Amino acid sequence: MSDTLASCETVSLGKLVLRLDRNGAFAREISVGGEELFRGIGFVVRDANWGTPVLTSDAILSRQNDRASVKSGGELDTSGGDLTWSAEWSITEGGLEAKGRASSVAGFHTNRTGFVVLHSLGATRGRPVKVFHPGGGIEETTFPDLVSPHQPFFDIEALEYTTAAGNRLRLSFSGEVFEIEDQRNWTDASYKTYCRPLRLPYPYRIGPSTVIEQSVRLEILAVTPVGSRAPRAAPWSERTAVLPVLGTSLPPGPFVPKQLAALKALALGFTAIEVDVSYEDGLATASQRIVTAPGPLRIDIRKSEEKKTLAAVTTLAPLLANKAIVGVSLWDAEDATIAAARAVAPNIRIGGGTGAFFTELNRLSHWPAADYLTWTSNPTVHGSSDDTIGETTESLVDIIRTARARSSAARFQIGPMTLGLRYNPNSTTPEGRRVASPPDPRQDEMIAASWAVGTIAGFLDSVVETLAFFEPIGPKGLLSEHGSFSPAAHVLLRLSPYAGSKVSVIRWPGTPRAVGLLIKAPGAFVLCFAHPREEEFSISLPPGVWARAERLSTSGFVDIPLREFRAERFGVAWLTAEGEP
Repeated sequence: MSDTLASCETVSLGKLVLRLDRNGAFAREISVGGEELFRGIGFVVRDANWGTPVLTSDAILSRQNDRASVKSGGELDTSGGDLTWSAEWSITEGGLEAKGRASSVAGFHTNRTGFVVLHSLGATRGRPVKVFHPGGGIEETTFPDLVSPHQPFFDIEALEYTTAAGNRLRLSFSGEVFEIEDQRNWTDASYKTYCRPLRLPYPYRIGPSTVIEQSVRLEILAVTPVGSRAPRAAPWSERTAVLPVLGTSLPPGPFVPKQLAALKALALGFTAIEVDVSYEDGLATASQRIVTAPGPLRIDIRKSEEKKTLAAVTTLAPLLANKAIVGVSLWDAEDATIAAARAVAPNIRIGGGTGAFFTELNRLSHWPAADYLTWTSNPTVHGSSDDTIGETTESLVDIIRTARARSSAARFQIGPMTLGLRYNPNSTTPEGRRVASPPDPRQDEMIAASWAVGTIAGFLDSVVETLAFFEPIGPKGLLSEHGSFSPAAHVLLRLSPYAGSKVSVIRWPGTPRAVGLLIKAPGAFVLCFAHPREEEFSISLPPGVWARAERLSTSGFVDIPLREFRAERFGVAWLTAEGEP
């Protein structure tokens, strides 16, 4: 029987289960016996700017009793040239084989065209692995436990390993040389095997006479009996720490009067004012914001020449004298610049770090001698689907473990954090760094609130001082242009007053994204629950006398009967308990 894929299709053969994207180019959530082995295996195209063109296809799925097969393909016509591609899958309960093909009539410029494999963290983190190299060499190593700043494995022909649940796998590649990077650097919850090696020049050209043919073969060599695994447990407390101060951020650019009204309406724990000294009026705008913005402030100065950075600190320091100041962050500054800034502003904490991703901080051989370190984050670096956004909350605890291992004395202030990239911090020109990314259309949806709660839970640690989210108002803001509160604004308003309170992160078995923030409030306990995943399921509440439940909607929290409490798709709920759970 053959059908055109109308949406994501689930294929189950024996204990092997996976989901196929509508275009037939990607298989996701590949699991055996309930253990997710791979976040995905798929054929992808990256253009010369690392953009990801959408591959469209009317994929055909054929099912037999013991086998499923998929055929898909299509054409691209972009500024980088034309590309014809196809993908074929053969799936049995013993594994799968995927074959991909790409060619061009006039030539196509690309940074990557071929297969990627996303190894799920829970199955592989810290696990031993055999890496088979072209020519017959075998390397016995492990998947990284802490976030690896650089590629841990190179020149891969095959991988063989046993997962955390005891399933033994072999993964073989042909048609290209593959390598692995640790995608937790960008908050993705996976290790990625990809081609081609980054040591080779890119972008490269697929010429008219070139045909790319690749294959990936997954063999499930042994499956652990379900009965030998540990039984499911009740919700448990993963860790306890003090809730960081929650705030928002004002980006560089013209001062907008609505921003001031939005900051007053939000009344969060602090406002991060971002300064770009390459703007002609950058310091003037920052000065105006410092004078008028209510509440505690943090000043974030983008990467610049040392002379300009210190001139900015000198100009702004007098304006900060009568303000509650969280700190002044000098993004990408050297030790000497930080020391000079301390001399200019001796009573203000001076931070270091980066205005880019944790990747950039992790790759530094020496961390700046600052009062705190910072980095920014967004969940759409390598993908922008709803489920990809939720997935990124799973890797944050590993990022914090890595940061603590790098420096036991360091303290961290994370953000601004946004759904989309704020700007390109790696651009080589000031003009390029000024170009802001378009707003994510989901800013006013439940997914933004759910991701924010999951992010707070992931980064909850005694070394994390502050977390800054979004902008106060506008298409990237907590408030709309007309001043209405988004779901993310409602949840941050609820959580912000508890900064400094002890919070326990609650987890549920078998659902790595379901998360609760259990807060000891005056006279009661409250639980902020979020489920940043594209599905629904029933959960059990932690023991205790739960007296009230509220569900977050697009217009705020509304009461719901406790008996109807479910983990909704990207749902957020607020529960109150009488006495200690």
